[in-house]
Amino acid sequence: MLRAEIIKVLADNLSEPRLNHCLRVEAIAIELAPHFQAPPELVSPAALLHDLCREYDRDKLLKLAGNFGIVIDDVEKAEPLLLHGSVAAAIAKNTLGINDQLILEAIDYHITGAPGLSPVASLIFVADFIEPGRTFEQARVIREQAFRLNPAEIVLKVFNRSIEYVIKQGFLIHPRSLAGRNELIMKGIFDGTSLKSCN
Repeated sequence: MLRAEIIKVLADNLSEPRLNHCLRVEAIAIELAPHFQAPPELVSPAALLHDLCREYDRDKLLKLAGNFGIVIDDVEKAEPLLLHGSVAAAIAKNTLGINDQLILEAIDYHITGAPGLSPVASLIFVADFIEPGRTFEQARVIREQAFRLNPAEIVLKVFNRSIEYVIKQGFLIHPRSLAGRNELIMKGIFDGTSLKSCN
């Protein structure tokens, strides 16, 4: 699918601020693609389409997930917004004709992360968190470190900061986030940042 066609689909489904977010995620993901050893031709559609369904309401997400045969776990049932990646991946495959598994995985897991992420999925997970429109301190710090640290260290920082945010907001933590973080810790990856701000 051509980039212009993807942007037309986004414009039909997203508000202008959300579309601009997708464009910023694409820009920083392409910039970081060589560092993550991720093919730019896969990075661009994954980055653009990651939030295709971000503005769908909970009932629509649950209905579409059911229509596409997506298995909904208890956390997603309680917080259906977590389904917007899975539903977007299903639409990308079944409606837009995008069949590359690396693109679909990146769209699917951009919210929670997961164990065993490919370079493309790792990159989109990070780019969504650090794109320049994210002005909060933790995004700014990781953005500044993005080219100095290895990809696994950057991904771990995003897991840690995302989980910290979820805890502070009182939201449910998806098991994929914990499993993805634990996998990196067990491989000896180190964040190097204290989480004392959770206190």
